[in-house]
Amino acid sequence: MKFGITKNKEPKTFFSGSRGFTLVELMIAVGLFGFVMAGSLGVYIMCQRMWRATSLSMDTSRMANLAIQRMVYGVGTNSGLRSAAMVMLDTDVGGHRYDITNYYWETGIAPPSPANPVHYVHVGCLYTPDGSWRLTFSNAFEGVACIDYNIKQRNILFCPDTEQTSAAFNKRMLICNYVSSATVTTNHGTLEIQLMVWEKDGMFVASNQVSTFVKMRN
Repeated sequence: MKFGITKNKEPKTFFSGSRGFTLVELMIAVGLFGFVMAGSLGVYIMCQRMWRATSLSMDTSRMANLAIQRMVYGVGTNSGLRSAAMVMLDTDVGGHRYDITNYYWETGIAPPSPANPVHYVHVGCLYTPDGSWRLTFSNAFEGVACIDYNIKQRNILFCPDTEQTSAAFNKRMLICNYVSSATVTTNHGTLEIQLMVWEKDGMFVASNQVSTFVKMRN
């Protein structure tokens, strides 16, 4: 019997000939990645613009409808025009601007407070009518009140006291800001109210117009 040492054969190693990326391939990959990122950024910017435009449109719609609601149903404890027994429209009115250098509807600064005594409407034939108006109304329980539209200030205020005093200014309440136009038409105990709210936010502009009819209870 012969004993011997059996040698194991070494496994053969095969090389597939794989290699790294070339400079051209890297440049192509970077270019494609740049196109993808640019497209994603463009979609993001477009969505942001659509969101701002939609948000601004919804904001003007909300303010316009809220203004009509406040005029018809009242502000605070006031009952508004729906319970008025007497209504008188005065169009011989001139508006007074709060700030002749800064327009809040264009610059984005905060609108002035309704109680600010600087902005008001001039009532009477001594002042040139400019599209502003005062709607005076009353009922048996709440006395005489008025709603003022100041075309220069672009706001509508509710005034529970028609006097131009500091105490009266402190009682005023906001109906709406950013009002670009507002008209009231009276016809046989019926009021037709139309107003448009216009607002600007940077490059975006939105407006909404609403109207309603109010029939006097007398």
